[in-house]
Amino acid sequence: MLGLVLRVVVRPGKERKLRNFYPNVYRDELLEAPEEAGVAEAYAADGSFLAVGYHDPRSRVPFRAFRFDRGPLDRPFFRGRFLRAMRKREGMGTAYRLVHGEADGLPGLVVDRFGEVLVLQVRARGMEALREVWLPALVEAVGPRGVYERSDVEARRLEGLPGRVGVVYGEVPEVLEVEEDGLLFPIPLALAQKTGFYLDQRENRRLLEAMVRPGERVLDVYSYVGGFALRAARKGAYALAVDKDLEALAVLDRAALRAGLRVDLRHGEALGVLGGLEGPFHHVLLDPPTLVKRPEELPPMKRHLVDLVREALRLLAPEGYLWLSSCSYYLKAEDLLEVARRAAADRRMRLRVHALTHQPRDHPWSLHVPESLYLKTLILQEDAL
Repeated sequence: MLGLVLRVVVRPGKERKLRNFYPNVYRDELLEAPEEAGVAEAYAADGSFLAVGYHDPRSRVPFRAFRFDRGPLDRPFFRGRFLRAMRKREGMGTAYRLVHGEADGLPGLVVDRFGEVLVLQVRARGMEALREVWLPALVEAVGPRGVYERSDVEARRLEGLPGRVGVVYGEVPEVLEVEEDGLLFPIPLALAQKTGFYLDQRENRRLLEAMVRPGERVLDVYSYVGGFALRAARKGAYALAVDKDLEALAVLDRAALRAGLRVDLRHGEALGVLGGLEGPFHHVLLDPPTLVKRPEELPPMKRHLVDLVREALRLLAPEGYLWLSSCSYYLKAEDLLEVARRAAADRRMRLRVHALTHQPRDHPWSLHVPESLYLKTLILQEDAL
């Protein structure tokens, strides 16, 4: 451990969270807590041991548990966590999420692997404070050629931490070549969104490619670098990609050229572009960014989604498919269903639920951490009688 181990005491009744392996303890759930930050042991009010973690009174979550047994938070501990994460992802190819925060017992840390390069984000004060311990352990466990950091997300700003972007170990190319099922995406890391590539939609992209037929028309809204659009084009469909990020569309254009595929591009805000399009499209995909980051944002964002889905349904071909995704924990599958029902009522359309999918296994969903289930995709089919 680093220095003196602090002690926090959890209020009566709240110790059940830690005993059920939920790692976060909030300010109003602490009975006793020191003013300083550091590695800490958590105890119940009756004096029984609960967990070892990091306490920082300036954090939105003052205590985050790293382990539920006694022991240090040292380099061997972190190396063991990283090796375990790698074992859980054996056979997943060259591009996958290696660390999914709390679901991998590493709160506040995300690591994506792209071949010999790792791209990471540090989202919490405790993980930032322990950087000099876990980063060497990560390098030792994985043996990457280079590690790049994209810690410039809102969660970090809410923790009061400055952004950090750049190479933190070894050599990292300016343009990261990401391969997925034979498609190559040349992504400039300095311009990339999040960690560079949305690995969590991998299975949905494969599902779309399996469903699309030659000659169909596919509309990929919020396309980023065109993972869905390129797969549709590879199946012989007409593909139109829409995004407000010009750099992402440029990456898509280069990837299509390299693959010998054609994808039409449209730059602009999704709702405005949708309103100016004419259908029909056999598949319309709506994969917006994290629209809801706090519970109070849910009602207005649902109204916005209804507007988006209403326009998407206007463009949908008879018996066509609408794909509606949410990567926000607060926007539940039930909310997506409600949004779709409201939009369908406005369009006087009947829809069938074809499937409801979630994130792939390299983004594990822990039973004990509800927030670890975040990606939901509702696939609806036009179902006129």
